[in-house]
Amino acid sequence: MSQFHHVLDCADLPAGKSLAVDLDGLSVLVCNVNNEYFAVENRCTHQGAELQGGRIRNGMIACPLHGVLFDVRNGCGKGPLGRVPLRTFAVQVVDGRIEVSQEAAAVPA
Repeated sequence: MSQFHHVLDCADLPAGKSLAVDLDGLSVLVCNVNNEYFAVENRCTHQGAELQGGRIRNGMIACPLHGVLFDVRNGCGKGPLGRVPLRTFAVQVVDGRIEVSQEAAAVPA
């Protein structure tokens, strides 16, 4: 059974925004996509730049360094620079609180 950690309140993360949080020493980017929450490692797999500050559109985040696109829902990258997917984490919302686990998120069908 996975252990979830409270990282943010829903009210602190508007739709279309993301925020980096520390999860046991790992920088995790929590993203709000149309009031659904997703969490990915805050590190682009292309050159290791932080993803925080990247624009989110249609569930895709653009790396601020080179614009590599990743789907925050499943970690998959777009194009040759995004061939290595992002690490994703399980997220749940309980009473308006966003909780993240270090376990991998289930991949959507």
